[in-house]
Amino acid sequence: MPRRIATQLASDDAVGSEELEAAIFYLNEKIKDAAQRDEPIPFLAHRNRLIFETTLALRQYDHSRF
Repeated sequence: MPRRIATQLASDDAVGSEELEAAIFYLNEKIKDAAQRDEPIPFLAHRNRLIFETTLALRQYDHSRF
């Protein structure tokens, strides 16, 4: 399911790569903060980070092909 969502996002020009990078940075900080406080990692933060990272990877792959 995350792969399907990432594929849809990768083809959506309304979602900028810079926005995705900023979201990934924010989610990484949220995950690190939870780990430092010895709290469980928020599932949605992990899931969304995976989706956004996959989206960027798909975009980079598409750009490298052409």
